[in-house]
Amino acid sequence: MAIDEEVANRVRSELSDRGIEWEEKRMFGALIFMVGGAIALGCRGGGGLLVRVDPSESEELLREAGPWYAQVALMGEKDMGPSWLDVSPDAVEDDAGLTHWVDAVLRR
Repeated sequence: MAIDEEVANRVRSELSDRGIEWEEKRMFGALIFMVGGAIALGCRGGGGLLVRVDPSESEELLREAGPWYAQVALMGEKDMGPSWLDVSPDAVEDDAGLTHWVDAVLRR
Protein backbone atom coordinates (compact mmCIF):
# COMPACT_ATOMS: atom_id res chain seq x y z
CA MET A 1 0.00 0.00 0.00
CA ALA A 2 1.32 3.46 -0.88
CA ILE A 3 2.16 5.97 1.83
CA ASP A 4 -0.54 8.57 2.47
CA GLU A 5 1.29 11.66 1.22
CA GLU A 6 -1.35 14.05 2.57
CA VAL A 7 -0.79 12.81 6.12
CA ALA A 8 2.99 12.82 5.55
CA ASN A 9 2.80 16.47 4.48
CA ARG A 10 0.74 17.31 7.56
CA VAL A 11 3.36 15.62 9.78
CA ARG A 12 6.09 17.60 8.01
CA SER A 13 4.17 20.81 8.74
CA GLU A 14 3.69 19.85 12.42
CA LEU A 15 7.40 19.24 12.86
CA SER A 16 8.46 22.24 10.83
CA ASP A 17 6.11 24.59 12.69
CA ARG A 18 7.75 23.48 15.96
CA GLY A 19 11.25 24.07 14.59
CA ILE A 20 12.09 20.38 14.79
CA GLU A 21 14.60 18.87 12.38
CA TRP A 22 13.96 15.34 11.12
CA GLU A 23 15.06 12.73 8.64
CA GLU A 24 12.76 10.50 6.59
CA LYS A 25 13.32 6.82 5.78
CA ARG A 26 11.11 4.09 4.40
CA MET A 27 10.85 1.05 6.68
CA PHE A 28 8.23 -1.07 8.44
CA GLY A 29 5.92 -0.45 5.48
CA ALA A 30 5.81 3.23 6.42
CA LEU A 31 7.51 6.55 5.81
CA ILE A 32 9.42 6.95 9.07
CA PHE A 33 10.22 10.33 10.61
CA MET A 34 13.38 10.26 12.72
CA VAL A 35 14.02 13.00 15.26
CA GLY A 36 17.44 13.22 16.88
CA GLY A 37 18.46 10.00 15.14
CA ALA A 38 15.61 7.97 16.69
CA ILE A 39 12.37 6.79 15.16
CA ALA A 40 9.56 9.11 16.21
CA LEU A 41 6.60 8.16 14.00
CA GLY A 42 5.67 6.79 10.63
CA CYS A 43 2.97 7.42 8.06
CA ARG A 44 1.33 4.28 6.76
CA GLY A 45 -0.82 3.65 3.76
CA GLY A 46 -4.44 4.59 4.27
CA GLY A 47 -3.63 7.52 6.55
CA GLY A 48 -2.71 5.72 9.75
CA LEU A 49 0.35 6.37 11.89
CA LEU A 50 2.89 4.22 13.65
CA VAL A 51 3.93 6.22 16.71
CA ARG A 52 6.66 5.70 19.27
CA VAL A 53 5.64 6.98 22.69
CA ASP A 54 6.94 6.86 26.24
CA PRO A 55 6.00 3.36 27.43
CA SER A 56 4.84 4.80 30.75
CA GLU A 57 2.18 6.80 28.83
CA SER A 58 1.12 4.01 26.50
CA GLU A 59 -1.68 2.55 28.61
CA GLU A 60 -3.25 5.95 29.26
CA LEU A 61 -2.97 6.99 25.60
CA LEU A 62 -4.66 3.76 24.53
CA ARG A 63 -7.43 4.15 27.12
CA GLU A 64 -8.10 7.75 26.06
CA ALA A 65 -8.06 6.87 22.36
CA GLY A 66 -10.24 3.79 22.56
CA PRO A 67 -9.81 0.54 20.64
CA TRP A 68 -10.96 1.97 17.32
CA TYR A 69 -8.38 4.75 17.33
CA ALA A 70 -5.17 3.16 18.60
CA GLN A 71 -3.73 -0.20 19.55
CA VAL A 72 -0.35 -1.71 20.32
CA ALA A 73 1.45 -2.08 16.99
CA LEU A 74 2.11 -5.53 15.59
CA MET A 75 5.09 -6.83 13.65
CA GLY A 76 3.60 -9.84 11.96
CA GLU A 77 1.66 -11.51 14.77
CA LYS A 78 3.87 -10.27 17.61
CA ASP A 79 3.22 -6.98 19.39
CA MET A 80 6.04 -4.46 19.24
CA GLY A 81 5.76 -3.50 22.90
CA PRO A 82 4.16 -0.59 24.76
CA SER A 83 6.25 2.09 23.05
CA TRP A 84 4.80 1.37 19.62
CA LEU A 85 1.20 2.20 18.76
CA ASP A 86 -0.81 1.97 15.57
CA VAL A 87 -3.06 4.99 15.25
CA SER A 88 -6.18 4.82 13.10
CA PRO A 89 -6.60 7.21 10.17
CA ASP A 90 -9.79 8.45 11.88
CA ALA A 91 -7.72 9.60 14.88
CA VAL A 92 -5.61 11.95 12.75
CA GLU A 93 -8.29 13.04 10.32
CA ASP A 94 -8.30 16.57 11.76
CA ASP A 95 -5.46 18.80 12.90
CA ALA A 96 -6.29 18.43 16.61
CA GLY A 97 -5.96 14.65 16.37
CA LEU A 98 -2.65 14.80 14.55
CA THR A 99 -1.32 17.38 17.02
CA HIS A 100 -2.35 15.13 19.94
CA TRP A 101 -0.32 12.21 18.59
CA VAL A 102 2.68 14.31 17.56
CA ASP A 103 2.69 15.82 21.08
CA ALA A 104 2.72 12.31 22.57
CA VAL A 105 5.62 11.28 20.32
CA LEU A 106 7.68 14.35 21.20
CA ARG A 107 7.25 13.83 24.95
CA ARG A 108 9.20 10.58 24.65
